[in-house]
Amino acid sequence: MNRTKKILSGPKQEKKVRKPIDKKVYIIISAILGVLLIGALLFDQLYKRPLMKINEDKYYLEDLNYYIYDLEAQYDAIDQMFGGQYWDMVYDQMTGITVRDAALQEAIETALMTEVLYKEAMAKDYQLTEEENETITEQVNSLLEEKMDEKVIKKNNFTKEGLRDSIGKITLANRYRKDLIDSLPVDDEGIKAGIDPADYKRYDIEYLFISTQETNEDNEMVSLSDEDKQAAYDKISSYYDTAKNTEDWSSILADDEEDVVYREDYFLESGTDFPEEFQDIMKSMENGSVSDIYEADNGYYIVRMVDNDSSISYDNAVSSAISRAESQAFSEEYDRILSTYDFDINENILSTLDMGEITLVK
Repeated sequence: MNRTKKILSGPKQEKKVRKPIDKKVYIIISAILGVLLIGALLFDQLYKRPLMKINEDKYYLEDLNYYIYDLEAQYDAIDQMFGGQYWDMVYDQMTGITVRDAALQEAIETALMTEVLYKEAMAKDYQLTEEENETITEQVNSLLEEKMDEKVIKKNNFTKEGLRDSIGKITLANRYRKDLIDSLPVDDEGIKAGIDPADYKRYDIEYLFISTQETNEDNEMVSLSDEDKQAAYDKISSYYDTAKNTEDWSSILADDEEDVVYREDYFLESGTDFPEEFQDIMKSMENGSVSDIYEADNGYYIVRMVDNDSSISYDNAVSSAISRAESQAFSEEYDRILSTYDFDINENILSTLDMGEITLVK
């Protein structure tokens, strides 16, 4: 009866006992791992690839981090205004390049230009002035004490000395750039002569205004009732005598005034949104004169002519045209200067960087 039981139970197997690993083995393994770690760190330090080379000089990411930060912070401020959507907006519809891609390219090109122009400045014995040194000190202190987050400072290892060096280079490069532009053959007078002042004749005005319109249930602008229009007329009329006898129109309205508004504005001879009849009235006004109350489709106006022959728009047009010519001339000269340098951008490293997250902390 018990044979089966005996057969099934079989002989007892001996229990295996684990032998403890010799402490010497742990020591040897730890030593090997330590050597490997040190070797990896040494390899990273000795054979780390530069992001940019200019002649014999090598620039690693940490050498360029302030250039990147300066631009990254500007773009990031815009990104916050767009609710975090700006970085990945399409910058170029043809190529699909995003703002992030374009900003990274701009950052590396700015770094390259700054370093090249700095080298050119130093070759011509440029030195920081006492005033520039004071400005740089103030800027560095402001960055470290106010503008930069502690995490950003730590991430980029920003120091007073490092920031002074970067901002000093930017300062000298910018001064050299300005001096270079001033030396280029840009014909300012010829450019000015090619712009007709008549195309930019401008009238500078200031006015008091009260609306005679309101928004209806369909969100459409409609005229007030005759009674409400009369009330609006009476309201702006109450300021008329004061306006005629006050130099500073911005001080005319009471602090609690909600209906009448004060605005500074201008219009060009070549065109404006003001009604033609209203334009004709204003064009006939002498400087300092005050119009009668004028009724337009949208409300009542009292206008004072500030300058019936303002040169601001013409001057801006001339300045813009000269700036464009200077930029073109500088671009050509910079390309010539750059061609005298042996430079290289490591695109492999660049492709691993995400603008917006290089120097900033999210």
